[in-house]
Amino acid sequence: MSERPVILIGAGIGGLTCALALQRAGIPVQVYEQAPALGEVGAGLTLSPNGSAGIIGLGLGDELAEAADIPGYQAVHHYKTGKVLVRIERGDLPRKQYGSPYYQIHRADLHGMLAEAVRKNDPRCIRLDHEFERCTQSESEARAFFRNGRSAAGRLLVGCDGVKSPVRSQWHQSERPVFTGYVAWRGLAPAAQVPPEAVDPPSGIYIGPGHLFVRYLIREEKTVNYVAFVRREDWQTESWSQHSEVSEVLDEFAEFHPLVRSIISATPPELCYKWGLFSRQPLESWSTGRVSLLGDAAHPTLPFMGQGAVMAIEDGIVLARCLAASGSVAEALRRYEAARVERTTMVMAESGEIIHRFFAPDTDRFAEGNNRNEETLGLFGYDAWKVPI
Repeated sequence: MSERPVILIGAGIGGLTCALALQRAGIPVQVYEQAPALGEVGAGLTLSPNGSAGIIGLGLGDELAEAADIPGYQAVHHYKTGKVLVRIERGDLPRKQYGSPYYQIHRADLHGMLAEAVRKNDPRCIRLDHEFERCTQSESEARAFFRNGRSAAGRLLVGCDGVKSPVRSQWHQSERPVFTGYVAWRGLAPAAQVPPEAVDPPSGIYIGPGHLFVRYLIREEKTVNYVAFVRREDWQTESWSQHSEVSEVLDEFAEFHPLVRSIISATPPELCYKWGLFSRQPLESWSTGRVSLLGDAAHPTLPFMGQGAVMAIEDGIVLARCLAASGSVAEALRRYEAARVERTTMVMAESGEIIHRFFAPDTDRFAEGNNRNEETLGLFGYDAWKVPI
């Protein structure tokens, strides 16, 4: 293949994972990010074994172990009584079963370790303040044009630019996202300001009719990360950066257990955000010539299974492997899609369905239902470094 670099649009977790995987394969890469400075939103994320295997394979196992938390077990609680409906063992069990740990980590900490590793390999790899405008392609190159007047050419251009991807919008028929009827709040609260029993176990969810509260400890168990989901029919904004009043979350969860409300009440006003959840139809193909997609740009995934970031990590590693193993960009992209489209389409569909179980009206009988989730679906056993390409 050409010695020209791979051009990645977007320096999020998926883009930086791909960049680091390409560097480790000896493939030149440049990452273009619209923001003037690197940063990530203040929120936690779950790295199930299929995600942690990817990061460990990048050589960041020690950094990940230092920055992330491993819950001893998880529990599903009744929203009003707090009764444990389902208990799920974690601790060292996932590593024994799947080969890699089950981690929970602040998104910014994972993002930071990826960025540091990429820049250590190439200080000029990440180009900030480059807002993507459009791209063109020929038989020999893809070229990106940015709003600052600059352009960049490479053997391949990959949109790693998120759920509202401008790269996807240019090369694929646009569709209007559909509001799902669900609204979510995310917040961070100091663990020291909530009762100890509010975070025992360190990872758990409370389920009730039309409501779901997910919370877990991060940053050496000093911070409580939570996401609170509610069924609402009024239209909402699809934005992670819209601030919300803490009182609005308390009003929505007025009937929930006092321990849940203690976490919400401890949220600093500047760390409470609200966003509407919108769904999109999966694409049958992500690639057009020398332009392709990765992560939420390729397969926008609802957050109910906590697999969005993990899917982007898997994508980045598999794409890098395909480029390293192929004689042409076209061959690499065929391999990439063959390895990834079916899996990510399934995760998109399952993520949209699982919320109905949590929101079922008969909360007391939750444990009797079909426990179909990311683990029983077999997602945890996937290793992006070993999957056939």
